Amino acid sequence: MKVIGREETKIDSTLAEEVARRSGENVFLCYQCRKCASGCPSRAFMDSTPTELMRYIQLGMADEAMKGNTAWFCVSCQTCSARCPQDIDIAHVIDTLRIIVQEKKIKAETNNMRLFNRIWMIVMKYVGRMYEAGLVGALNLFTGKPFKDMALGMKMIRKGKIKMIPPIRNPFPTMKMFARAKRLKK
Repeated sequence: MKVIGREETKIDSTLAEEVARRSGENVFLCYQCRKCASGCPSRAFMDSTPTELMRYIQLGMADEAMKGNTAWFCVSCQTCSARCPQDIDIAHVIDTLRIIVQEKKIKAETNNMRLFNRIWMIVMKYVGRMYEAGLVGALNLFTGKPFKDMALGMKMIRKGKIKMIPPIRNPFPTMKMFARAKRLKK
């Protein structure tokens, strides 16, 4: 976490207010107990912990909050939200921050997580459920490494861990949900 000296201390609540307006969560309730960070399964891969991210938002440190990879490595498992003694839905705050970053077209150090997220949503929209082989195949193709996981993928297919053909059951309800969300956004 970045240490701030007295001469640099200037709190700008614009980011916190925008997050609160969009998510309905008051980030100023966070008193940095670190319970969210101690339970986070993705913490080892993040630039800053969920606790630090909450502090960045509180202090209006938009660059630190939005340009790091924390929002993109969050797996939305809700562990942080369940552990929070102030009952802040931290996962929702992180989702909101992710949306703000995308809307403002901020270049974040995501290590292809933004692409992963977009492909995930496209697969969910058109297949109606997750199709892991398609997700990994598309990610590898778009990152310029089409054969990266081929050996492991074939081994998993032979063992029946993943399916070669997507399990399309009824994608229309999911497609309707995406269409409705798009209409509501406008």
